[in-house]
Amino acid sequence: MSRDKTYIKLIHKGRWVKLRAAKLSESPLCERCKAEGIVRPATEVHHVIPVEDAPADWEKERLMYDLSNLMSLCHACHVEVHTKMGRGGKAYARRKATEQTERFKAKFM
Repeated sequence: MSRDKTYIKLIHKGRWVKLRAAKLSESPLCERCKAEGIVRPATEVHHVIPVEDAPADWEKERLMYDLSNLMSLCHACHVEVHTKMGRGGKAYARRKATEQTERFKAKFM
């Protein structure tokens, strides 16, 4: 789960809950599996362009609610996509912790 405060606020808004439900209703099958001829229900909605990567809050909000930036995925595909993006596992957690430490040092030391 993201530690980005803006992302966390946006993901808990009713607007996101409705958009997520609409996306899963519109595309109830995992889009990656479907492309490979596999029929598997989608249970998660993935942001193709990561919301957390946007530099400004207004850009994060735009990416969060942009229907064309969403992809319906099963859990396995969602995990695989994030792993391939380098956004999963212990290495990612270490890298994010290092980045946060460096930002803290730059700001307060």
